[in-house]
Amino acid sequence: MPARSFNRVPKLEAFFGPPARRYVVHRSFVYWQAERRAFGNMMWGRPNENDVIEMCAAHEVGADPLFSGHTSLVDIRALEAVDLLAFERLLAYLHKRRDVWSPNVSRQVVLHAGGYAQAFVVGMFEFLRPGHQVLFFDEPRGAFEAIGASDVFEELESVRQELLNIPEIVRRVQSALEAMPGKVTAAGVARALGMSTRSLQRRLNDAKSSLRIERQRRLLRQCERMLESTELDLDAIARQVGASSSSHLIALFRAHHGMTPGAFRASRRRL
Repeated sequence: MPARSFNRVPKLEAFFGPPARRYVVHRSFVYWQAERRAFGNMMWGRPNENDVIEMCAAHEVGADPLFSGHTSLVDIRALEAVDLLAFERLLAYLHKRRDVWSPNVSRQVVLHAGGYAQAFVVGMFEFLRPGHQVLFFDEPRGAFEAIGASDVFEELESVRQELLNIPEIVRRVQSALEAMPGKVTAAGVARALGMSTRSLQRRLNDAKSSLRIERQRRLLRQCERMLESTELDLDAIARQVGASSSSHLIALFRAHHGMTPGAFRASRRRL
């Protein structure tokens, strides 16, 4: 499997770093950037008011002058239902901030698959009447071409498919772990998700996962980021991410990537 050019990051602040390909995962959406030229939001399920608050924070990134002239993709193909109170809040925010974010966008595409919930969002954009061009597509490859991002189409479709195949509880645990610094406990994760430790363990088990597995995945993501963005050797990285040893990281990379951390770093530097 070829190395990915997109890097999962824990927080939106990373988007203000050097031009790169990044994405951040929330409970019901992913926000991504392809360098500073294109941004996108993939939604799924039934976003609630808390999700909308996080979406508004993502929109604020796109409104920054640093990203002036970028294109935008709103992918609502997997949107299943509309929480009216949540989308009223989103509409109010977009209307209030329209004169700030709209001049920053050169072209926006809404990618949909039909259905009531998606028609609702399409209607929301028509109601907003932003100053930039908005196009509506039901064919994904054409949508990416329209925003000048056909080169990242295949990879982002792969990211989307992976996330849609992940059970909701696993996505929520992964997002919670990304936001929690240092060593985390089952009680801490359960508290962040608003449930008991027993419920957390049971739901992860039902999803054929566990907190140990998700901790390992977080460790892998942290190490990947440090290999890409620093010149630290593996022993130093192991200390930074809290791994027991560099040998542990080598075994982890062989299991997940079929290569050593050094080979992974070299492959990403060639991208």
